[in-house]
Amino acid sequence: MNNLKKNLKENKYIYLIMFFIIFSIFGFFAIDRFATDTYYFHAFGMKNNAIKPYFHDGRIIMTLFLYILDFLKISCTTEKTISWLLAIVSLFLGSAIFYNIIKKHSKNKTLNLLTSICLVANPFVIETFIFTEYTGIMCLGILFIFISVFFTTKYWEDKKIKDFLISLSFALLSVMCYQGIISLLFIVPVLLVLKYSPDFKTFVKNIFSSGIIFSIGALSTALLTKFLGASRLATKIDLMKRISDLFDGVVKLLTTTYKMIPENVLLIFFAITLVICFIFLKKKKENISHLILVLLVLFIVPALPHIFVDSVWMVPRSNIGYGTIVVIPILFYMLYGKEKKIANYSFILIMGILLVLQFQSSISFVASQIRNDLYLRIEANKVYDYIEEYEKENSIEVSKYKIYYDKNTTYVYSGIKFGGDINVRALTFEWSYNSVIKYLTGRELKDGKDNEEVKAYCESNDWQEFNEEQLRIIDDTIYICNY
Repeated sequence: MNNLKKNLKENKYIYLIMFFIIFSIFGFFAIDRFATDTYYFHAFGMKNNAIKPYFHDGRIIMTLFLYILDFLKISCTTEKTISWLLAIVSLFLGSAIFYNIIKKHSKNKTLNLLTSICLVANPFVIETFIFTEYTGIMCLGILFIFISVFFTTKYWEDKKIKDFLISLSFALLSVMCYQGIISLLFIVPVLLVLKYSPDFKTFVKNIFSSGIIFSIGALSTALLTKFLGASRLATKIDLMKRISDLFDGVVKLLTTTYKMIPENVLLIFFAITLVICFIFLKKKKENISHLILVLLVLFIVPALPHIFVDSVWMVPRSNIGYGTIVVIPILFYMLYGKEKKIANYSFILIMGILLVLQFQSSISFVASQIRNDLYLRIEANKVYDYIEEYEKENSIEVSKYKIYYDKNTTYVYSGIKFGGDINVRALTFEWSYNSVIKYLTGRELKDGKDNEEVKAYCESNDWQEFNEEQLRIIDDTIYICNY
């Protein structure tokens, strides 16, 4: 307790600045918004979400979180606020923990501060905040990872089995929150390991211990998802095709970032930081070999879990490790390089720009989510009014629906910022259509039968906006032509 008080006293201004930066970037997400998944969350309640998809996907802590809040009669809207606050606090504490790790090896407080934030609250974390209802547990998982890393470094220092077991425990807890963060369990320790390895034998032992923690975490994820009924695990894999798809997916992810930050910026900054790092690296053989190892781990490990799932969907939230590619070379320079003012200022400038871009992106995504939700509500109410009018005129209750598509269906409203599956039109997909209608109108529709005539009608047209020509009701089923 005395050590904690001393730490808080010594670093109070650092922690205040750290919290202010993190809050500034992610604070706008406190505004109530809806992602596509959020309509299901509101329409069918926390218990349904807790079981499907969270429990079946092995996200045990997320499941427990929702069950506890449901038991306490917390509303879905309040849950989102709690989740947002938990995310902010988790990112702050994770950054503070890493700050205390890195400051043992670097005396530059500004670099220590900025790298801690850019590592923990990296650009890809933005996407987790789009889904407010579960960002809290996802970011709690990130916090658990950095607690695990902290105890891994303690184990390397003191060789106490207690520290190893604590590290392993938090690693397991992290993957029970969210699996998309698991690569950090290996990337960060591999970066640090040489500082705790006075000789090659110790280096191998330390790498092995970190690999054991990561492997147990990864294996537990696979076993949980397998035995709890996740549908995403692949039953048959064409390895060469999967590797090719993964390569294409990683390239697309790192170039576009799915608009988390402007296109190509991440790779440009990575190239610059890597060149500067190499120029000022202490040219020892082990440092260069270690840098190659870190880069291999950085680019390979985040992609590994995607080999075993049924499809490659390389979005930021499931590949948080790739969001660290700018800061990893900077940290390597701080740990193993010759400190030079020009390098320090260059890195501070790059990280400053990166944080400003994250700030701008957050504002833009929040504004687009609000507008997207408004457009969806208008469209859903028009569908509801159309159903109501039909029922009054024909005395037939409409209880089913079927979705078809026109010649060139668009999945995003005009002028909306989107990336991957962020800010897509929830009324475009069968799995989300009923959630939107149920939440916004109180009417729950079941899956209807196909009608080839209506399907052909839809596919022969090319609408640019919503109108009643896209709606057909036959008996108890409404057919919707998506435009």
